[in-house]
Order: sequence, then C-alpha cells, then structure tokens
Amino acid sequence: MIRRVRGIQGATIALGMLGSLGAVRADAPITSTDYAIEFYDGVAIGNTAQVGMGGAGAALIVGTSGGLLNPAAPAVRQTTDTDTWSWDYHFDLLSGRYSLDYDNNGQDATGGASLVTGGLGGRYHEWATAVTITAQTAPVVGAMRPLEAQALRARFMVGRYFPSRDLAIGVGGQTVSFQITPTGEAQLFQVTGGGLIAGATWLPKYRNFRIAGAWESPILGADVTSTCDPTNCEGFILPERIASPWRVVAGSAYRFAATEWNQLVGGTFRDEPSLTLAADLVVAGSSKDAYGIEAFGMQQLQRAGRHAAVSLRAGAEYEWLPGRLRWRAGGYWEPERFVGVGGRMHVTFGAELRVFEFHMWGRRRGRLSFTADIAERYRNTALSIGFWH
Repeated sequence: MIRRVRGIQGATIALGMLGSLGAVRADAPITSTDYAIEFYDGVAIGNTAQVGMGGAGAALIVGTSGGLLNPAAPAVRQTTDTDTWSWDYHFDLLSGRYSLDYDNNGQDATGGASLVTGGLGGRYHEWATAVTITAQTAPVVGAMRPLEAQALRARFMVGRYFPSRDLAIGVGGQTVSFQITPTGEAQLFQVTGGGLIAGATWLPKYRNFRIAGAWESPILGADVTSTCDPTNCEGFILPERIASPWRVVAGSAYRFAATEWNQLVGGTFRDEPSLTLAADLVVAGSSKDAYGIEAFGMQQLQRAGRHAAVSLRAGAEYEWLPGRLRWRAGGYWEPERFVGVGGRMHVTFGAELRVFEFHMWGRRRGRLSFTADIAERYRNTALSIGFWH
C-alpha cells in the first residue's frame, strides 16, 4: 500500500545550455583532445519550493528532491509521517526557452535546451535510500548535421536518522556522463566519471531550527567511448575527460509557528500559519584545464572554473492561508565561473495554491505552483501541478 507520495512537480526553472547565436568569448580554437568539459550548476535547481526560496534548501527540502542538494534529506521525515515505512518520488520537467544565457558565459543564446530531474526513495524505520537523476539535452551549433549534447548526473544515497542525536546522515556516490548524439541515431562518443557525496541535517526535537551541511568530491572522468576518430568526429575534436568541481554547502532554516517545528505531529497535513526562513552558503572549487560546454559547440575553448565560486542563497515561505495558500520569495548570487564574465544577482518568487482534495490510499490534496527566477539575461518562470504537502 502506498503510504506517502511526493507529487509530480512540473516545469520549475529554465535551462539554456547550448545554441549560440554569435561568437562565444573564447580563448582559442580547439586543436587537441587534451582538455576537459566542465559541469557546473550556478543557478538554482530543485523543486518549486526550493527555487522560489532563492535556491536555499539544504536544511529545508526533504525527500528525494532534497537529495539533489543534501544526501541526508531522504532520511528526514515529513513531520506528519508517523508510519513504520514510507516511499517518496519527484519528477520535474524543465524548459530553457526563456533563458538567454543559462550558464552566464557572457553570450546570449537561443532556447530549446531541456532538463529532467527525478528521484525515487524509500524509508524503513530510521533507514532511507534514494536515487536521483538529472538529464540535460541541448542542440549543438556548428555541426555538419543535427547533433545533440546530452549530460546525465545520477546520485545514489543511503541515509539514517539517529533519534538520540536528532541527526540525519547520508552518504553515497554520483556519476556524470557527457555525450554527443546525432538526432535519432546512436551516440558518437561518451565521457563518464564518478565521485562521492555526503551530508547531514541536525533537527533538535521540539525546536524551530535546522542546520545542515553537504559535500561533494570532484568528478574527473576519463572513461571515453567513441565510434569515430576523437580528432575528427563529425568535425569535432573531442574532450578526453570531464570535470565537475568539489562542492560544500552549509544551510540553515527557521520556522515561526504556534507549534514547534521538529516533532512528529501525526495526521495527514499540518495546517497552521507559519513563516519559514532558509539560507545556504554554497562553495564550489576550481577545475583544472576545464572549458565551457557552449563554446565546445563552436569548437572553441572558453576557460571555466579557474577560481573557486561562492554563492549565498536565502528565501522565505509564508503559509498565509493554512492548507490553502503559500507565498515564497528569495534571491541568490550566481558567482563568476567564466573568465571575464562577472556574477549576477537572481530574484525569485512563487506561490502554491491548494485546488482540490481527494482520496487515493488516504487523503490527498492537489496543488498549483508558480515559480519565477529572474536575473540579467535569465528569465525563467514555471507552472507546476502536483500534490500538496
């Protein structure tokens, strides 16, 4: 029997990864395979609640969607989850048609890129496990025939909650792969790599705050498979590796309400006026000999990740009408990642409205969510349909 379901969360933010209209600010043309393609997410990625609150979610977002940022999140129960076991999933479809410069490399580009993220997890007593997948697809400009760039990041995590310590801990691993595929055909090449992830969330009983931290090791992939000559593959000189920097996240959240936050209250829903504040500090390391994906589409090298990047994210959620309406707002700093291109400030906001209630293995509520993430050359809005939690 299904005990808990995290509803489908539709389009949340936009992704514009490739599709350049003009010349990218590049260092030089690609002349050899001795370089890496960098994977780095400078914008907020997650469910509608996290994006609407400025991308802050390390201590706040739980379940599989929280596992995108903090591996301990699947082991943190919803406060209404008093069952012996439960299961959880999320599914997000993301569109890039409104974003001119997704990765802030200084070049306006067309839309057309897309991103899908999903996850499946389960909990038994204090143990939990989850798998999340994030897949990106975008057209490649400059090729002799239609090609697509595809990137896939998969995270596997196991977590446990320790009641005596009020502490949830999660560990696991992740893999990243990058490939070029002719439209409707088999891939030309693929580069893969892997790394480790870990996280923790402290939620002291009968208190109103939570503190969390997460860590990711660097990913340096050198496992290359190709069906063509790496020095001339459909006119491309292929990378011999991929790079994804180490990342450290420190987060906190505080909830103002009539009852203390960190307790199991039972029932299906926790309907009460509340104001929740959240903030994250995200630090990403440098990447050696790494270059941007968008410039690769034009066989140019644009240096990425030369220095560490620091991002501060913060937001608020106000449940104004208990069980019916929530407002969200926030903002974050997207730091410089490409040489010669400065960082930019993002403003986010959103709302969540309960629209109906029904019975499906217990009481369920449907909801509509609207989210927006706005910055220079970055205009992302989303309308999501799913379950109310």
